[in-house]
Amino acid sequence: MTHIPIAEYRVRLDNLQASVQRAGLDAFIVSAFDSIYYLTGAGFEPLERPFFLIVRPDRAATLLVPKLDHEHMKKAHHIGVEQIRTYAEYPAPAGDNWPDRLREEIGAAKVLGVEPTMRQEIAQELACYSIRMEPLVEHQRLIKSAAEISMIRRAAAYADLGVERLLAAAYYGATIAEGFAETRTVNTRIISEVENWDPLTTKVLMASWAAPHSAMPHSIPNLNDRLREGPHVALSFLRVNGYAAESERTFFTAPPSADAIKTFAAMMAARKLALDMIRPGTACCEIDGRVNEFLRREGYAGADQRLHRTGHGIGLGNHEAPWIAEGSTDHLRENMVISIEPGIYLQGVGGFRHSDTVLVTRNGFEMLTRFATDMRDLSIGAWKPVARLRGGLVRRMLHLNKSVREMNTPA
Repeated sequence: MTHIPIAEYRVRLDNLQASVQRAGLDAFIVSAFDSIYYLTGAGFEPLERPFFLIVRPDRAATLLVPKLDHEHMKKAHHIGVEQIRTYAEYPAPAGDNWPDRLREEIGAAKVLGVEPTMRQEIAQELACYSIRMEPLVEHQRLIKSAAEISMIRRAAAYADLGVERLLAAAYYGATIAEGFAETRTVNTRIISEVENWDPLTTKVLMASWAAPHSAMPHSIPNLNDRLREGPHVALSFLRVNGYAAESERTFFTAPPSADAIKTFAAMMAARKLALDMIRPGTACCEIDGRVNEFLRREGYAGADQRLHRTGHGIGLGNHEAPWIAEGSTDHLRENMVISIEPGIYLQGVGGFRHSDTVLVTRNGFEMLTRFATDMRDLSIGAWKPVARLRGGLVRRMLHLNKSVREMNTPA
């Protein structure tokens, strides 16, 4: 099944309503895009105009949306047309703006629950109420349904396709732009193959980080960076009709040095250690702690060599709970979906990181991303004449675009 059944949205709303009642709240204000999408199946483009789903313990939920989105939001499942309210614009005169309309919907309620991600602008307008930050929707999203797992499984296949296309465009001397251009291939496949493709909830981010910049995983790769010596990292990070997955691989376009082989082996051993610990009941902090301890013993103890936790949850968001980190209080449970991605970063050399999307099963785990992991499979030595020809065309297009921009820039 590669869609969420309409009946499942009813269950989600009912479960949230029960959580609101147990928490002793008069109302719960849902304002995050992912949360509203999770509860109603309605995607939208909020821009500066906020959207709200007001959930009470004893009556039907209501939606408050910008007037120009009223017709569009009729697609929300289990929210009747009479339950969709509107405000005029952003900004709008007093009496017809979103704060006034929101207070009308809240009515006599005094104790409100809000999401941890609520915008400060909204929180200030609710300061007259008793506000409690409650991650009710986040907790509800931790355990994936069979339909959600199916959606993530499909996204994982496209994430692997992204890595495949990045490596197909890779050779010694290739530019980052040549791999990035392959985004079109993956997007085209998704559009042509996914039934009821939704452009609002589908996004593909894929690129290679060339050494030594691969040692800075949150840097922005320059399109003119070239794949030469050192460990490079290919990243494919996407959502398909709302559900996410990620696949990342360390690869080489020149024979790896002895030190690179040693570090790659340490990364792979840390990855295996983490995977072997995955089972329901395992403390997430314990996984990260064991990985950190192992890599310290291997000689990778510096904070600048590690940079990040062993993993995180995946679902509607590419990054969500549970957090596979030493500071986490989360425990794994069956049908959670997580990433496993212990990294080693050597400044001036590059980064070593595989990342996979992993399902927690009753007795262990299932890999949802399945791209090759062995160094031999990730070492590219072929001449690749076709890829080089395409790369030349991409580089020429970049050069032409740069020339046009320079011609149009006022002196």
